[in-house]
Amino acid sequence: MSRYLILLLLNTPFILAGLLNALVNYKLKKVSSRKFVYQLSMWIIIFAGLALVKPIYQFLFSNHLTQTEPLSLFDVAEITGIVAVIFISSRSRSKIEVLERRIQDLHQELSIRLSEGGSDESGKK
Repeated sequence: MSRYLILLLLNTPFILAGLLNALVNYKLKKVSSRKFVYQLSMWIIIFAGLALVKPIYQFLFSNHLTQTEPLSLFDVAEITGIVAVIFISSRSRSKIEVLERRIQDLHQELSIRLSEGGSDESGKK
């Protein structure tokens, strides 16, 4: 099995999970359409880059633009780790944005209740 195919197979679950996560967040209205398009394009570009690694390397090597060795197993593990970190950080960022929005809403509700409570007490005195 080719190392390039192993690279693509190892990273495809992360990419599909990232695409699915972006779609679910958009459908649940947790992200705007602009952020959805950004996330969608980011994961598609990553997948396309991984799918085109072998042709790009062969082009560069045939035109004597690089003299490096082909993809090693360490490179496969390293790239998979990078994609996993991108997935985890993207997911964490989405969760943090949702939590920040929730805290802001709770703070606003608390402020409203406190201001209403203060006016009720002053009216009773």
